Amino acid sequence: MFSQNCMNKKLNDRDGKGRLVFSDDFNREETDDTREELGKDWVTNSLKRAKGIKQADLKDNQLHLFKIKEANHAVSARHNAPFKNGFVEVKFMITDKKGINFNFNDPSIKDLAWAGHVCQVKITPNDQKEGVFKMSTHIKRKAGASKEEVNKLIKGTINKVKNETLFNTWYAIKIQFTEHILTLYIHGKEIGLHTSSGFANIKQNIAFVVDSYAIIDDLVVYS
Repeated sequence: MFSQNCMNKKLNDRDGKGRLVFSDDFNREETDDTREELGKDWVTNSLKRAKGIKQADLKDNQLHLFKIKEANHAVSARHNAPFKNGFVEVKFMITDKKGINFNFNDPSIKDLAWAGHVCQVKITPNDQKEGVFKMSTHIKRKAGASKEEVNKLIKGTINKVKNETLFNTWYAIKIQFTEHILTLYIHGKEIGLHTSSGFANIKQNIAFVVDSYAIIDDLVVYS
């Protein structure tokens, strides 16, 4: 997997975790608090979905995401962090039952999966490339397919695992991909895993998607 020499490998392979793809501790401030100035090449959907009104804020050395009432879609903060096998670790806090989604996307497969969705974690794994956003399934949904028809099409692509998550409490999540297996950890404890072919796709970017209010901190992505 690695083409680096021994010195480069030693620098990039932290504690045997693999190659660090991206990290952000959000320890910085915006120069204009009325605008989204996240830095480090973060992209949000506020311009397209919220009339350009601010929905992301760097505050207390953390990333705050909040959907405004004018928005027609959940707020999303996205960053390129390409990897296939590897893991993401990040701390998060939710404020209500709407929670937070961790989305993984690959724009190169947008002809196969709507908007290039690979998979989504709502604390439980959800394969979107072969599931609800598979292009043929997405088209049928838009055409008015019944809930029963859609459920048959996406059978086996969703795995729901019960896990108590309190509001206004910090959690450390680890989302690990090993080919077609996605394993989820909370505070180092394995919560569950899911097996689906879509997980083996390249994850070109990660997006935090929030339909209410959530806080993010200490993100690392390893390949």
